[in-house]
This record gives sequence, structure tokens and C-alpha cells, in this order.
Amino acid sequence: MQNERNPKEHDTVIINGLVFPCIIGMLPEERVKEQRVIVNAELYTSFDRISESDDIAHTVNYAEAAELIVSESVECRAETVEYLGSRLIKVLKDRFAGSLFGVSIEVLKPDILSNVDSVGIRMTRMFKQDI
Repeated sequence: MQNERNPKEHDTVIINGLVFPCIIGMLPEERVKEQRVIVNAELYTSFDRISESDDIAHTVNYAEAAELIVSESVECRAETVEYLGSRLIKVLKDRFAGSLFGVSIEVLKPDILSNVDSVGIRMTRMFKQDI
């Protein structure tokens, strides 16, 4: 049976305030010294199956998604937060293929400017697929 869900409806797995060190930046000192990064993620999915089964296999596992975000960020060694954000969306989409309507990623660098809490980007991508 095809999902009759309104395309504007979705459920969301939230990862908020994931903090870890990684190499990110374009300046020479940023290429050798790790700095703190904060990632917030929203993974748009459907809770229809897990609402009936209570089986973790029927949802996006947030612990696995958080681990994937950290490992990709550390391995990527991005020069820009924009590039890192796009990489994170791609790996989350690939890993949870068929389970996501879309992903919103926020990548923040909290220790860059002394007079702000953080600087960064937010990217949202919606995928064309039925789940």
C-alpha cells in the first residue's frame, strides 16, 4: 500500500548540539589545529512503521546518524562549512536511503569571532522519494 502522507507532513529525528573537534577552515593555522564544531541536524522521515512496531530497525537511528556526522567531519578535513554541510547531507542520504524525505544541517564554528556565539551555515535538502 502506497503511503498516503501529505508531502508537507513529515516526522523529524533531531540531533541538537553535537560538539566535537575537527580540522576545518582555510587559514594555515586551521589546517593543522583542530577546532570545535557544533552540528545540529534534522532528519525528515516517517514514524509510521516504528509507531506500530516499536522496532529500532523501522526508524532512523539517531546514535548511528550522530556517529556518521562526527566521522565524516573528522575524515573530510573541509576548508569551508558549506562543503562540510553538503558532505554531511550526502552521507546521511546515502546511509539512510529510502528512509528520508530530507535533511537539514547546521554547521557552526563557535570559537572564530570573539564577539559572537558562533558563525556557520544551515542547509536543507528535500529528496524526491516515497518512504
